[in-house]
Parts: sequence; C-alpha cells; structure tokens
Amino acid sequence: MERVRLGKTGIEVSRLGIGTGTAHPSGHCAQALMTTGELAGLLLFAFEQGINFRDTAFQYRTHPHVREALKQVKRSDVVISTKLTGCSAKETLRDFNTSLRDLGVDYIDVCLLHAVRTENELKTRAGALDALLELKEQGRIRAVGMSSHGLGALKAVTEIPEIDAVWVRINFAGLNMDAGKLPLYDQVASIPWVKKTAGLLPKRIQAAFRPKPESLLIPPDDRKEVEETVKRIHSQSKGVVGMKVIAEGQLREQAREAVEYVRDLPFVDSLVIGMMNEKEIEENCKIIAGGVD
Repeated sequence: MERVRLGKTGIEVSRLGIGTGTAHPSGHCAQALMTTGELAGLLLFAFEQGINFRDTAFQYRTHPHVREALKQVKRSDVVISTKLTGCSAKETLRDFNTSLRDLGVDYIDVCLLHAVRTENELKTRAGALDALLELKEQGRIRAVGMSSHGLGALKAVTEIPEIDAVWVRINFAGLNMDAGKLPLYDQVASIPWVKKTAGLLPKRIQAAFRPKPESLLIPPDDRKEVEETVKRIHSQSKGVVGMKVIAEGQLREQAREAVEYVRDLPFVDSLVIGMMNEKEIEENCKIIAGGVD
C-alpha cells in the first residue's frame, strides 16, 4: 500500500489506517468489546495488507489490544497515534504515562488532544498542549496533534504552528462532521468540568445522552467551510488524517463512494476507518488502491 508523509512530521503512514474506536450502542467502543487476541489478530492482518497505521485513544480502552498486536512486529514498523482528553499538564502527563504502560512502548508517534470542539476549549487545554510539546522535546512523542469535533477548533488550529497534525471528521454527505453551530450536546461537552464529570458516568449512561448519528447532518455551506479550512491547514504543512469517512456506518451502503471521496481529496494525507473484520479490511484496501469490484 502507498505510504505518505504526515505533513512536516516526517512520519510515513499508509494511505489507510485502522481505527479502534468504532461507536457501539453500549457506549463502549466496538473494538474494546473484542478480546485482546481478536483485535490483535485483526491489526496483524491489516499490517499484512500494508496498513502500518494504528489509531487508538486513552478513552477507547483498546491500548491493551494494540499492545498485544505489537508483540509480533517491530515497533519501528508501525505508526501509533493515541489521544488524551485532559485539560491540565498534570492530568495529561498522568494519562500519557498510563498510555505508554498500557501500550508497552517507550514513545508515541502522534499524540493528540482528543475531540476539541471550540476555540475556547482549545484555549482551556493550553496546559495539556504544553505538556505534549514538552514530551515531544523529550523524544517521547514524535508529533503533536489535535482531533477536531467542531469547526471553531478546526479554524483555531491554523493559528497554532506547534500543532503538527489534525484529525478531521470528513465525508461527502456532511454527516458527523464539524459544524459551525454546535448541537447542544457538543456545546455542553466542550465545557471541561462537564466533560470530566461525564467521564465518570457508566458508558451506557453517556451513550444515552449522545445525539443519534443520523441527526448530525451539517448544512452544505458548513461542509464546504470545513473543506476550505482543512485545505488551509494542509497548506501549512500540517499532517491531515480523515475520520468518520463512513459516518459511523451511516454511509455503509455507499462505502465505496465514501472512501473514494476522501481518498481523492488532495488535502487529506491518510484516512482512518474502524474496520471490524478481514473482509472490510480487504475491501477498503482495494478501494484505496483504486481497484474495482
């Protein structure tokens, strides 16, 4: 599979990455409900197809699964990205060290501020960003990133040269993408103390408060604005990774069109899809390579 550089980071990733945080009705990530052996086997199968890029997060609870898959490959042969939700330097360092232990590694390729929705939220997480930058100076992180869940955050990152890479929600339909006007759930979730308190609730309770995916359709003008903003981000030599390409399964019946659309965007370096079985991996690899049915 073709590999590309993530912006100015020098990190080479496959055009397709495998995600480990697919939404599940229980509130847990679907991959976290698999045994460590099952998901590790899937990650290794993906690696055999040329996918060297594994995306996870502290919140997903799939670090042990990724660790298991690392036992059969050289650490330098895979790229691991993970994400942290903390606001302060203290909690970010704590969660980072826990992540290293759970993954069984001594460095992370790309470590991101997770699910930033607004410019104000990005400002309140300045301590977390400072901690990640310090870890990068120490060589424990190769690149610092942000995963965006709101157009305000996406625009704000263009003014922060220290952020090396951005994970952006993008698809042809405008589903589960970064809206300019956030739904009430996201407005509330962007408040740090609310996010922290909500994280203490059982997963099934958290899931009950989330809006249904099919309700998260953004206006066409917002979708265009997201793409224009991502173009600007990419022009600054930041790495760009597309996510929610199939809109949490809502575009399943149009999966080929959805993957091809993001694959062909010149301002997206790689795309991450949470694939659940070998068939999905094979099909998506074929699409990325330009194959036909």
